[in-house]
Amino acid sequence: MLHQRISKSTFIQDREMEYLLHPVKLIVKHNLPKITMDSFEIKESKERDIIELPRWAAEEIAELGFAEIQEESFEVEMLKALSRERIQGSNQISTLTGDFYLKLNRYLRRLKEDTENKNVSKQDYDELYLKAMDLFKIRTVKLLPLTVGEDTPEIMQKVTLEEQTLFNEVRNIVQKWKNTVLEETEDE
Repeated sequence: MLHQRISKSTFIQDREMEYLLHPVKLIVKHNLPKITMDSFEIKESKERDIIELPRWAAEEIAELGFAEIQEESFEVEMLKALSRERIQGSNQISTLTGDFYLKLNRYLRRLKEDTENKNVSKQDYDELYLKAMDLFKIRTVKLLPLTVGEDTPEIMQKVTLEEQTLFNEVRNIVQKWKNTVLEETEDE
């Protein structure tokens, strides 16, 4: 059991690292001087320039007020994902971006910290948390029946790596259970 926890933890950490290293676009709000760190460099940029940096650097530059990350707000992304999922039939699943759960996790952490620092109301955190739980429930209810059927490669294209991991683990458990039951039945 401990080995499984470590590998899941490592999986999440690896996904988080991949997410932080992925490049994002920024619009420069104030002239940005050249910044050089050990093996990383940000070129001098002028106001309104569009630059691309790894997410970790982009978040730091944005937090300092020099630029704005160019992507849809997570609140909007969550509402769209939840709406699409509710509209889909019970045996259809909508596509989530590959980094959706990473964004969700980071956004919830930040909201929780902001709630503790009194920068955001607890209600904002609770509302997003409930939406996330609703999305988990809807998608899990749709994925679980598929674990007992034939391979469904088209479904794997619509789900995130985290959901693929869940799907494969449940499918393996169901397969082992099915083999055990069928073997016991044949022996009688």
